[in-house]
Amino acid sequence: MSSKPTALILCNDFPPINSIGAERPNSWYLYFNELGIHPVVITKNWNSTGNSSFNQIHNHCKRENTDYGTLIKTPRRNTPSIWFKSKNLKRFGFIGKGLTFIEKIISFKSGFIDQHYGIYLEAKRFIEKNDVSVVITTGEPFILFRYGRKLQKKFGIKWIADYRDGWYLNHNTVLDSSILIKGMRKWELLQEKTLCIHADMITTIDPQMARRLNQLLKRNVEYIYNGFWEYYEPLKLDKNQNKTIINHTGTLTSGQRIELLLDVLLTLYRDNKLNKENFEFNLIGLEYFPLQMKRLENYRELIDEIIFTTPRLPKNDAVSMNLKADYLISFTDPNLSAIYAKTYDYVACQKPIVVIPGDMGLLDDLVIQNNLGQILNTEDDILNFISNPKVTYTPKKEDTSFFKRKNQAKILVKKIEKLISKS
Repeated sequence: MSSKPTALILCNDFPPINSIGAERPNSWYLYFNELGIHPVVITKNWNSTGNSSFNQIHNHCKRENTDYGTLIKTPRRNTPSIWFKSKNLKRFGFIGKGLTFIEKIISFKSGFIDQHYGIYLEAKRFIEKNDVSVVITTGEPFILFRYGRKLQKKFGIKWIADYRDGWYLNHNTVLDSSILIKGMRKWELLQEKTLCIHADMITTIDPQMARRLNQLLKRNVEYIYNGFWEYYEPLKLDKNQNKTIINHTGTLTSGQRIELLLDVLLTLYRDNKLNKENFEFNLIGLEYFPLQMKRLENYRELIDEIIFTTPRLPKNDAVSMNLKADYLISFTDPNLSAIYAKTYDYVACQKPIVVIPGDMGLLDDLVIQNNLGQILNTEDDILNFISNPKVTYTPKKEDTSFFKRKNQAKILVKKIEKLISKS
């Protein structure tokens, strides 16, 4: 084992899973070692790329030592909800939701029925045989916070609770008025406050979420941005064709107002001002999210004419499409002021970013302060933009480089070193 301090990172999402959630712990794994901390990631032994709706897990444990650190991949744990989901019985989806609800409730008292319990067991075994300076649990799933607390209590190790998203403050469940979800939220809020009062450090993705968590938990909360990996080399494109291409990548939250743009496109299309030859709007990866695809039903006449959708694509393919676009769209949600992970990737593509509508918060600040694009607040703004797309784009790499994942990893390492020096 390395002579460097060891950080044990507990996470559910990790490559080869093709998800935004996998990239945060992966950046720590790839950069911590050269920054002075040996990372040990404990995750699941995934056998998929995340492009399917049900990601498979190998039925065996796998351990790897690499130049970056150590990977411990835990085997599949079959629970009633996992078994039910594998049968793909969509007609009886309410049963699956009920099983998941029951398992969540029980798992905070006993790990026996928790599909993530293997991560805790491997972490416990590792600590029993090795010196570990800090445990980082990054959620969701937030049951990992329970396991971070258990390891802290059992072994006297520093524990960092990292929020990739809100738990009680989750922007999706907060809008769900069903009795089941309301009951779950109350139960989880109790668990959240009970656990997080013991964390040695709480971290999250941006200052806005840090402030909200601070108010909820009455704790100081640090923030480490998600960021982007590296800048992509611009493509040399033939722009002789008179065609404007705009892209949006990934999912939409229920609050993100894509209809503001779609209504304008529909009007211009019906007025014969937009067609296949002069305009293209790509929704990359949206087919992976059936509920969000339904939002296009009122705009069917635009599909495959000026609007195109794709299944979830490998990251390189999605980046390639964005490098061929003229503008990259980031929709805002009035329920959540945030810099979406896709926006960092847009920065890396070095393409103008168009925000619809402005959030008067973090995203607006990022775009305006770094000259990354334009804010469109109204349908008139959008109409003028589509009719005459000119956007000021003069970013400075020395400023936006702050958001590289490596630079964010450096900030976290400094915080960890300060934390463990207090031991």
